[in-house]
Formats: sequence, structure tokens, C-alpha cells
Amino acid sequence: MEQKKRTKKIYDSKAFWIIVSLLCSLMMWTYVTGQDTSDQGGLTISGIKVEFQGQEALLNEKNLSITDVSAETVTIRVTGSRSNVTKLKASDIKAVIDVSNVTQPNNMTWTYNLVFPSYINENDITVVRKTPDTINFTVVKNGSRSVEVKGSFEGSIAEGCVAEELAFDPASVTVEGPEETIEKIDHVWLTFGKGQNIDSAYVEEVEFTLRDKNGNVISKDGLNISVDKITATQPVLKSKEIPLKLKLVPGGGLTESDCTVKIDPAVISIAGDSRILDEMEHLEIGTIELASFDGGYEGTFPITLPEDVQNITGVTEAKVTVTVEGAHTKTFTTTNIACKGVTSGYHVNIDTKEIEVTLRAMSADVLNNIKPEDITVIADLSNNVSTTGQIIVSGRVSVAGHDNVGRIFALAAALIDYDDRNGGAECEKAAQNAHSLAESAACRNYISDDKHEHRDDVQQKRRAVNVATSS
Repeated sequence: MEQKKRTKKIYDSKAFWIIVSLLCSLMMWTYVTGQDTSDQGGLTISGIKVEFQGQEALLNEKNLSITDVSAETVTIRVTGSRSNVTKLKASDIKAVIDVSNVTQPNNMTWTYNLVFPSYINENDITVVRKTPDTINFTVVKNGSRSVEVKGSFEGSIAEGCVAEELAFDPASVTVEGPEETIEKIDHVWLTFGKGQNIDSAYVEEVEFTLRDKNGNVISKDGLNISVDKITATQPVLKSKEIPLKLKLVPGGGLTESDCTVKIDPAVISIAGDSRILDEMEHLEIGTIELASFDGGYEGTFPITLPEDVQNITGVTEAKVTVTVEGAHTKTFTTTNIACKGVTSGYHVNIDTKEIEVTLRAMSADVLNNIKPEDITVIADLSNNVSTTGQIIVSGRVSVAGHDNVGRIFALAAALIDYDDRNGGAECEKAAQNAHSLAESAACRNYISDDKHEHRDDVQQKRRAVNVATSS
């Protein structure tokens, strides 16, 4: 009984019925809004991407590409149940154009199909507006070409170093796409190393742009490029200044100390690996036989550097001047002509009876004290073992009793008959005696440099004192 009274009291309560009313209203509102398909419950969705279906087959099978697309995205307004509409996101919707049936280049205006995500019941939503409603695009013939990579190092090179030519890997890229666009591309351009100060090779992987012949950027849109990035290298070499030097071979009564040498340029700048440059103190450009000239010498020598070493100066030849002051010369005629190296069983007859020899010394008194009989010419036949007849043989000039005198200009020579009759031993003995005399006086002077052989021959012909062996 008491329980019934309490229950009746609740039902009679105004607050109870207010709560019940509120609950009923909420339930009714939920039902109504869940079934609302009016525009009032609509949603505008922007940024829906346009996609071309069958584009890969279009390229691979028909060599056609899509270009000049009028819109990359579209905007739609949809209505429907709030439970569906409120779930929609632009990233989940696609605006699809199927180009698989396109067969030739043309300008196109097509509508697109909207593809909604699987979690949406398409029967419960309605597309009331599409902006734009159609998409314009162009189908063009596809092309391909290899494009050279160019670029610039934007950093700085440390003092004492020199930059080499830039290197790129790959050195060219392959670009595929619409022929009209491909034909405009002149090169690939990149920059790297900004803010860097380098003293060794700098390497960086960088992105690039496509450029026409005027340097204008060409969009990569719609193009297939073989690489996304290029490895750019700025090689750096160490630089150094080194002096040029000339090797002087003593002879003709002169040593290096008797000469003044001028080389122009005297110094050049080179670049290369530090390990190579550290070992280079100077660069020897050539050799001059001091016995090959009288008062002085002028000529040019090529500047030849080791492999992998660069000539930064750029001068490829050096002018050389050698001067001698205070030298004296005197010409003698000697009859002391002998042979050595005669093969056993062979006979030698020296047809030349006298030879003219020009000697040089730093003192005129020394030359004046020399007598013709002090001068000996020895023809070496060691290389003529099986030769018979008349042959040309160069001779060694010796001056007995003088170690500061030397022969200049031509090689001394003699005309010799050489056959296989006995008699060689006698001539060989004479040559040995003459040779011993010269050696004991420590004054032998001899030049056999191939560079001067032609000049020597000419000089001898002029003097009619050639040493020849004839057959």
C-alpha cells in the first residue's frame, strides 16, 4: 500500500512528466534528422582529384599521353542522410575519366564519374552539383629524348686549390612525354654547394629542373623522367708554382758554372693530386749538350707535365737562352787517327789522313799551349763486327795534358777501309796506345747525342773531314 502511494506520487509529479517529454522530443529529433534528405542537410566537398583511368595502357600500347588538363580537382555538393554525408572526405572520393578507348591524338571534353568510398551507401546520397561538370584535356603523341645535365657550383674554392670541370652522375637523363613538350627541352639544370668553401672534392645529390635553350623552366607535369635526383661533384686539385729547369751536359770545355741560363717563363703554376705535387720541386724541360754550340744557344722547349698534372698557366713552350762569356775557341788539324774494336782477322786502312777539330776553353792561353800532336781521334769499330768495305764511323777526340779543354760542334770522323784480311791487330794496338794516353791525361771529351748527329754530319761535310768506312 505504501509502495502504491509512492508510485502515484511520482506519476503526479510535474518534474517526472517534464523529463518524459524531453526524452520523447530527443528521440523524435534523432529519427527525423536521420531520415532527412533535403538540401538543408547537404555538404560541399572541394579538392577531389581528377584521375585518368587507362593512362598507362594509352602510353604503352598507343604511345599517347594526356596533357593540358583543364582542372586537377573538382568540387561537389551532396545531400543525403546525415550519417552518410558527414563521413565523406575529399581524399576518399575520385573523379575518374576512362581513356582506355582513346585511339588517336585529339582535344577532348569529357564528363567524369564520381567514385565514393566503400563505407558509403551511394543510394543514400545524391550529388546535386559538380564544379566543373566536364574536364577538358588533350591527347598527344608521346616522345622520348636524352637530355644533357648542366649545372653550377654555388660555393667557393679554398686558397691554394683549383676547381676542375663539374661531373654529374648520370651525365644525361631520359625524358618521356608529349612530343610538343619534349622538343622544347634543351638541358637539365642544377645548382649545388651553396655556402660551401671546399679544399677537396665536394659531392651532393640534388634535384633538378628542365630548361629550354633560353634557360626558362619547363614543367615536369605529365613527363616521365628516368631519375629524380642527380649526383653532382665539384673536383678540386691542389695548385703549386714550380720553377722550370734545364739540364746542361758538360762538354766543349764548359761546365754549368760557366754558363748563364735564362728560361721564359721561369715559373709556371700547376695543379694536381697533392701527393704528386708534394714530390715536384721543379720541372726539367730538356737537355742541352754544352759541346753543341759555340758562344751561345737560343731555342724553345715544350713544357711537358706528368700525367694527371694540369698546366694552369697555360703556356706550352719555354724560351731558353744560354750565354757563355769569356770562352775562346781554336781550330786544329790533327793527323793522329786510330781505330779500336777491330774484329780479329779483319784489316783496317784509314783513308782520312787529317781531321780538323775545333776546341774551346775559358782561357786563350790554354788553347795556345795545345799542339796538333796532342789531339787524337779514335774511331770505335765495335759495332761493325761483320761489316766490310767503306763505312762511316764517329770518333772520340782526346786532348793529352789538358782537362779544361773540349771539342765543340761536329763529331770527329775518318774514312776507313774495312775488310777481312789480317792486319787488324796492328791498328787495334795503335788505338789502344792513343786511348791510354788520353785516359792517363784525364782529358777525354766525347759527345754522341743523337740530337746533334745530323748537324755534326753537315759540319763534317763542310770541312771535308768525315770519318767514313766504305764497302
